Amino acid sequence: SGATDGLPLLTSVLGRVYDVSAARDLFGPKGPYEMFAGHDGTYNLAVMSLKKQTLDKFNFELDDEEDKECLADWIAYFDNRYGRPLGSLQDKRHLVALEDLPRATKIPFSGLDDDDDEEEAGEDDSAPRSKL
Repeated sequence: SGATDGLPLLTSVLGRVYDVSAARDLFGPKGPYEMFAGHDGTYNLAVMSLKKQTLDKFNFELDDEEDKECLADWIAYFDNRYGRPLGSLQDKRHLVALEDLPRATKIPFSGLDDDDDEEEAGEDDSAPRSKL
């Protein structure tokens, strides 16, 4: 949950575990997304919800293409911002698989980070770098 200093701050999306310690101001205590720390936020990200009761929700289907696109974009964001996932959840599986998602079309919040070296170098950000 990020409450213990010195321990990594982890979250998962589609069961892919990310170390978000570099964004402790966002995911740590008192951060706007602290509810995601220590939880799987797949459903919340797909439907753009900040309801705590839908964290760690694994038994759902995404019938709406917009929700699938949104989830693909969020996975691209986490891959781009936090790097390769540390691993995956072993005891829980989503009904939605990575193969069920379309290719990401954009990375949320891209272009807002002033210390993003790629943008300073003038790299084209029209095609997100993702594992999708």
